[in-house]
Amino acid sequence: MTQESLEHRLDELSKADHQLILLKLKDLISSASYSDTTEKPKRLVAYIETEQSFESDKINTFLKNRLPEYMVPSAIHIIPNMPLLPNGKVDRKNLKPVKLKIAQNAKPTVDSKISHSEVEQQLIKIWEEVLNFSPVLTEDNFFEIGGDSILSIQIIAKARKLGVQLTANQLFEHQTIAKLSQTLSTKETEKEKETYEFLVPLREEGTKKPLFCIHSGGGHVVFYNLLAKYMTSDRPIYALEPSGLYGERTMHKNVESMTIDYMKAIRSVQFEGPYNILVYCFSVTVGNEMAIEFNKLGHKANIIVMDTMASPWTLNTPMRLKARMKSFIIRFAKNPFASIKHFFEDRLWHIKPLLVKYFGNDDTRDLENLQENLRQICLAYEFKDHHNDISLILTEKPHQSLQQVIIDSWKEITKGDFKLYYTEGNHRTLFIEPDIQFVSKKIEEALVE
Repeated sequence: MTQESLEHRLDELSKADHQLILLKLKDLISSASYSDTTEKPKRLVAYIETEQSFESDKINTFLKNRLPEYMVPSAIHIIPNMPLLPNGKVDRKNLKPVKLKIAQNAKPTVDSKISHSEVEQQLIKIWEEVLNFSPVLTEDNFFEIGGDSILSIQIIAKARKLGVQLTANQLFEHQTIAKLSQTLSTKETEKEKETYEFLVPLREEGTKKPLFCIHSGGGHVVFYNLLAKYMTSDRPIYALEPSGLYGERTMHKNVESMTIDYMKAIRSVQFEGPYNILVYCFSVTVGNEMAIEFNKLGHKANIIVMDTMASPWTLNTPMRLKARMKSFIIRFAKNPFASIKHFFEDRLWHIKPLLVKYFGNDDTRDLENLQENLRQICLAYEFKDHHNDISLILTEKPHQSLQQVIIDSWKEITKGDFKLYYTEGNHRTLFIEPDIQFVSKKIEEALVE
């Protein structure tokens, strides 16, 4: 069946037919098996079977010179033997890193000669625990040995529980334990905490207007990190992370109070407008409220919306429901398994609190509490009209009707300028390689000075 015939038949469906299809899809989802009900960060890991000496730095350099960055493994593990299935293929489920030991006649590593400071010892223990990888050396780069957005939150939270006042900004700027330990003086940390209560500088240098990126519903901001690599080097870039992310401060009770605090943080860096505010998923609520509040102060705000609908929680209006159904059925026709998987993942938040409550650890429970709070204040927020500007950056959708619904949702509430841009990629891959390269260019086009 072609896409055109699918669209024609969908247009002819009655409201009862639409409801019947939805019920059938729900039954299909509920009957589908899904063995892994926890969200696990995905990363590329390499395993090497060898009896010879191994220098990971040389391997990494070799791969980086020949492969795109997103294809370079984040970690490389040596294992004594590849686990095999009866048919001779590699048994991927039993591929596990092993703790390496230095042979008696082997040349010691630099770390084995050094007596680590107390902070270094604490950080090594935390990294090995969170990354499930040993040994971690003080010169290992966190993001090159498997670190990512979710794991960075656990690293920071665990460090603070031990009295090490590590910040997201420090982990961004100093990605090895050796460099981190040099910066973690009490004086410097206290100064940074006072200056950057919510702000995480991704790049402070530059003479152009800064870009401020609001966190998504996950709470973390590490996924914005690659913007500093691909955007103009003369532009400062800051991310804003929520209160309570590391289990210390009180969480915001509503979007309005969150917005006021974030605006104070933004104005500590840039006192006068126009402001460039990038929002994505959850943070479209904060973007809408910022547009209103900055207008009250007499400042222009350019809200850069990344592939998200205004008031996305009211998705079941007849027009939106029909557009979503058309897009889903087209996606399903092209790739049934991926469509069902994504459908389920997008709704996992309904049962995730129970899963974390009974099967999670302290770190996952703290993060889930924050994410649940973000969901609740987001659902309680009501979108309002404003007179500031919207720059909407969209990816291609399976059906034009969904594209139009997203566009109309923003046109209906903004009385300021509305600009539309299209980028490659899809909603889930906007800020990772290779799509981040195209996305960064579109963000540059949308910025105002």
